[in-house]
Amino acid sequence: MRSLPKLVGLLGGVCAVAAWPAEARAVTASVPVRVPSLAGEAVTFDLTIGDAVGPVQVRWDMGDETRTEFTVDDLQQVHTYAAPGHYPVLATVKDDVGFTSVSFVHTVHRPLVTGSAAGSTDLVYDQPSARVYTANYENDSVSVLDASALTRLAEVPVARGPVGLALAAQGKLWVLHRDAHAISIIDTASLSVESEIALPYASQPMGLAISPTGDAAYVTLMAVGKVLKLDVASGAVVAELSLGGTPRGVSVSHDGSQIYVTRFISEDSHGEVARIDAATFQVSARFALAADTTTEDTDQQGRGLPNYLFSVGLSPDGAFAWVPGKKDNIFRGPFRDQLALTDDNTVRPLVALLNLAEGVEDVARRIDMDDRNLPNQVVFTPLGDFAFISVAGSALVEVRDAYTGEFVTALKETGFAPRGLALTETNKLFVHASLSRAVAVYDVADIVSSHDLITRKLTEVPTVAVEKLDPQVLRGKQLFFNSADIRMSDQGYISCASCHFDGAEDGRVWDFGSAGEGLRNTVSLLGRRGTGHGNVNWSGSFDEIQDSDDNIRHLFGGKGFLSAEQLAVGTVGTPRGDKKAGLSPELDALAAFLGSLDTYRPSPFRDPDGSLTEDGVAGRAIFERLGCGFCHTGPDGTDSARGKLHDVGTVKPSSGMRAGEPLLGIDTPTLNGVWETAPYLHDGSAPTLRDVLVTANPEDRHAFISGLSEAELGQLIAYVQQLDGTVDAEPSDGEAGEAPSEVGGLFGCSAAGGLSDRRAPLLTFALVAGLMSIGARRRRPS
Repeated sequence: MRSLPKLVGLLGGVCAVAAWPAEARAVTASVPVRVPSLAGEAVTFDLTIGDAVGPVQVRWDMGDETRTEFTVDDLQQVHTYAAPGHYPVLATVKDDVGFTSVSFVHTVHRPLVTGSAAGSTDLVYDQPSARVYTANYENDSVSVLDASALTRLAEVPVARGPVGLALAAQGKLWVLHRDAHAISIIDTASLSVESEIALPYASQPMGLAISPTGDAAYVTLMAVGKVLKLDVASGAVVAELSLGGTPRGVSVSHDGSQIYVTRFISEDSHGEVARIDAATFQVSARFALAADTTTEDTDQQGRGLPNYLFSVGLSPDGAFAWVPGKKDNIFRGPFRDQLALTDDNTVRPLVALLNLAEGVEDVARRIDMDDRNLPNQVVFTPLGDFAFISVAGSALVEVRDAYTGEFVTALKETGFAPRGLALTETNKLFVHASLSRAVAVYDVADIVSSHDLITRKLTEVPTVAVEKLDPQVLRGKQLFFNSADIRMSDQGYISCASCHFDGAEDGRVWDFGSAGEGLRNTVSLLGRRGTGHGNVNWSGSFDEIQDSDDNIRHLFGGKGFLSAEQLAVGTVGTPRGDKKAGLSPELDALAAFLGSLDTYRPSPFRDPDGSLTEDGVAGRAIFERLGCGFCHTGPDGTDSARGKLHDVGTVKPSSGMRAGEPLLGIDTPTLNGVWETAPYLHDGSAPTLRDVLVTANPEDRHAFISGLSEAELGQLIAYVQQLDGTVDAEPSDGEAGEAPSEVGGLFGCSAAGGLSDRRAPLLTFALVAGLMSIGARRRRPS
């Protein structure tokens, strides 16, 4: 079978050849009735002839390598296609005067299931009322659009951070709130919030889907690794499943019997989608999305680990699930395979296809989308023969042949960060351009009917009346996501959001040896206020966010936002050189956006009221007693603002350099928010906080851990897991004391000899650490 673009070109070429000569086309032909057919079932094509002179001969090409010879009055063809696909049918007709032909694309599909699947999304279409609803995350509202008039009807204020929508019976719209950890229920008649359902504190609910049977709703809690089953009528939680990992996207099969959940952040070995039996609410299968370690890295393909698995799109035939995400090439780099990272082979877009009957990924059909960034949602045409994929980082929607996976066309000019999609019965595709605060509407009737590749953008409907974000901050976030701008990425693969989606981190360790660094664990940007903590990056290699133009030009392959003339002035072209602030409105906007990230996500390890647990309180006392607050000091939990670097025994040859210069130590990271940023340390070598304190700290150079009992160690870890910027350690002498040396401590401070009690008071510890800054570091005596 052939993809639709090739078919259209082929048919156009055949028709041009068949129409010779122009004056000899007395005979006419048409196939007036053309309807799709099922694979394995016979379909009949009837040819209507007009203006013939003499006997008529017909030759049929069915598009599947089946062809007849010219036969008199062969006006009907009955044919059975073995497989689904888009087949170019060509009937060539000749009489005593000349030739003509008729051609079209015939769609063959699989048997369709009854009803439609449901999936988590930030845009939903309500057919009975002809309305479209969008969740507006930063603006804490839900917009209501008229799907016929293509206008905004209303904007409904809701609780903080709406990320998902689902329609229930009796005109109820469920709204999922990540930041408020709750569900609001809007009455669509009055457009008012009539009730709320509280969800577990700090659980980060991210996915919401209501079963097509209407009796159950499913919610993923990304922070705590759980999935909830709620009764739709009462809102009560009727079942809870500990799934592990970071569950995000959730979809429910057409009959409500199966639930599919993605793990957003993958392990280093594979990505994962879990299938849950709705009746027992137990995992029935886990689809492993294998890391690709063998594909040759080229400009059109590459290795990588499936990660950022956003959602699950279930095909209308119930046979496959499409899972969009990205591939992280953690197998490449000077310290790994001696190959430098390139803009083509650092991150690549991914769509994995799951064979639902066999319970495995169809690896041979995995789609590596070329020159794209961050695909995140999939919807299908009614027959399931085409897939629409929103590509958030590329500001477009890509159309793929669902049977071959081949590219068909792209719907461009969607606006920034397109996410939710909805296809209506009138063949309008609604696209939520979340960072343009608009819904783009396209006429895709010709694609749905397999008639042509023509699409028309009808309009853009604004969703937000009054924007809450500062204009410069919003512009910075748009730039942060957008790889379609060649200044950000020449090939379109990478933007800042590729590794820091929504400002967070991707759980990966990258080999940045070719960028003058080393193995580097992706850092969350949340709560850091740009340079609010001091220099940025593990090596403190940048002293302003505008220095990221260096990464954009050398790692992203972008043209950069500074001109060659600007970079040639003084030391502007050098990280930590002359200031870049004020030279580029775009870089300043990026800095403004990162500067606005001033809060951490609340820790789910705290008590439900947000207070420290009993172990957390005890752990805080141990934290203070060990002197951890000397380096992890103040409200930000870091001494980074002092500009000092520390080696607590974790710097290795693979730690590389500091922007091409010798690496003397590591910048102190904040401990706020570390509960959700595993793995730990600059090279990700510590999978857990216990590994940080024990495995990676054998000589107590990081903190005096060997003197703690197991119970005390557990309490210290409990405290660190609860640090989220809302309760800080008691003020420490470290804030006013002498800064530690270039080889001082990181998690606490470097251990030195002379202390008879490793749990000495903080003041004594600070004094010793201060003396250490004068002399050379010495190993603690055994």
